[in-house]
Amino acid sequence: MRRKETKERILEVALELFSERAYDNVSMEEIAKKVGLSKGGLFYHFSSKYELAKEALFYGFDQWAKTIFPKILSAKSPEDKFKALVDYSFEFILNNPKLSRFFLEVYEESIKHGNELEQWKGFYEEYLELFDSIFEELGVLNPRVRAILFGALLDGLTIHYLMAGEYFDIRDLKKEILEIFLTGRKA
Repeated sequence: MRRKETKERILEVALELFSERAYDNVSMEEIAKKVGLSKGGLFYHFSSKYELAKEALFYGFDQWAKTIFPKILSAKSPEDKFKALVDYSFEFILNNPKLSRFFLEVYEESIKHGNELEQWKGFYEEYLELFDSIFEELGVLNPRVRAILFGALLDGLTIHYLMAGEYFDIRDLKKEILEIFLTGRKA
């Protein structure tokens, strides 16, 4: 395999394993073995378990975004874009609870590592820009504030779902979110 293919394979395997089990329960040896590399070969590509986990997480979200963002942005009207955003967000939350746990674990590791939050800010900004652009198209007051609130709502629902399981009625939540965020448009 070429270097780029090897690195992508490592990221895919790491994402799979870290999503299945807690960060502390996955070893570099296990990842290397599943990829078909030596542990040293793995460290050739990633300097630490933390760096590998962080890159695997961002790789997974990037793959998801490359698939979903064009679908959202190709919707015909701003309302349809927002509805698609809500639908795909809930689909992600419901279908990836272990990935959500992994996200929280890697973020916590980033905090432990100190000044490692710039990449997280870029990641967050990418999603906020999508939300903000949709709210601007919708003509709501304070689109940036709405984007931040929508992101916080999704984060809270993700944590709630992670902790409580399927405890809420998805249809009711979607309906309420649409009601809340589609009101307050400019005259």
